[in-house]
Amino acid sequence: MTANSLKKSIIIVLFGIALLPFSLRAQDTLTVSLNKAIEIALSESPTIKVANKEIKRVDYSSKEKISALFPTISGVGQYSRAVKKQKMFFSIPGMPSNPEGIEVGQDNTFSGGISAAMPLIAPTLWATIKMSELDAELVMESARSSKLSLINEVSKAYYAILLAQDSYDVFKKSYDISVENARIIQNKYKQGTVSEFEWIRADVQVKNASANLASAENAVNLSILRLKMLMGIDMFTALKIEGNLANFEANKYADVLAIDTTTLQANSDLKQFDIKAKQLQQSLKIQKSTYLPTLSASFSYQYMSMANDSVAFSNYRWFPTSTAGLSLSIPLFQGGSKLFKQKQIETQVEEMQYQRDNLRRSLELQAMSYLDNINQALKVIESNKEGLRQAEKALSISQKRYDVGAATYLDLSNAELAYTQAGLAYNQSIYNYLSAKADLEKLLGK
Repeated sequence: MTANSLKKSIIIVLFGIALLPFSLRAQDTLTVSLNKAIEIALSESPTIKVANKEIKRVDYSSKEKISALFPTISGVGQYSRAVKKQKMFFSIPGMPSNPEGIEVGQDNTFSGGISAAMPLIAPTLWATIKMSELDAELVMESARSSKLSLINEVSKAYYAILLAQDSYDVFKKSYDISVENARIIQNKYKQGTVSEFEWIRADVQVKNASANLASAENAVNLSILRLKMLMGIDMFTALKIEGNLANFEANKYADVLAIDTTTLQANSDLKQFDIKAKQLQQSLKIQKSTYLPTLSASFSYQYMSMANDSVAFSNYRWFPTSTAGLSLSIPLFQGGSKLFKQKQIETQVEEMQYQRDNLRRSLELQAMSYLDNINQALKVIESNKEGLRQAEKALSISQKRYDVGAATYLDLSNAELAYTQAGLAYNQSIYNYLSAKADLEKLLGK
């Protein structure tokens, strides 16, 4: 074996070892239904994990605000040096005056101890804690909205795979028919019963059907990759999708009857808007609470020592001091800023009422639009189902007529094309129905 051959062999072996993990991953096939895909997505999707982390963050934020009700305790220490001492002057009748004054105080002052403070009456703080409860409620609803959106996206991605797979089946059947027709025409051409032009047309038809089949296969692979991304699973995991579009078509009327389109109470957008309106109302309460007095308690205990430079540190005399007190703050006047701030919030509250009415009408319009799309899709499904049945029958008749020489190849080609179009239209109509139903369920918060 030459050096070059040995080098090539080593490269091939290393390349195979590098691809080994991918081949092992590809051997793990996960069979999923729609419910299974949604279940995995709700547990593995990064979107849901972020929403759960946000819930935890807001919970910590609420506890942070509640902690303001408890006392705050601090250790304090202080040192000060008298650069220039204060002087005392006497000017009392009958006593000698001291125009130079007498210095008082010590060169050094040390102090250390503990101080504590606690709010007793704090209306603004209480109102702020209530606001944190609304923040948590909004985040919870936002997380529910994320789940609804994920379920909607996973469902539509799953339906898209079924559409791609069923379309692939249509193209596969069309390809098989083209191959069989080309074989028959080729035999007739060899026998001299058909022209070379007709055999060429049949051969071109096979190549076109093969190209359509390859495109359909690529569409299936891309659809599966999108579902893997939404589910939050390894992109190298092989997926096997259960069912087909016809399975969902069989229960279409029962599914539509189970949808309650009379209420929007569970709509996530409307719920989030209502929570934001409550937050604005609470902001108004917080603003009004700034007019109220606040009362807080304080306590301190510390040791102090004062001495001149001439005194040794070991001879410093330490003595304790302790104070306790109450502090009352009554806001009187701040130039009207609080009043104008209150007026701004009151105006926003009025604006939100109009915005809610507009949002509700918009959601009702969307619900009616989705429901109309569903009803239209149901009619189209029935029409396309009958069209597909007729196209299959026409294709079978055309093949038999062509075999006995009662029809031309053009008739056979047209029948084959009509079957392909009918099959694709039937699958597309079912997908349109399922997509509109999924959008309506998301809108209704189901």
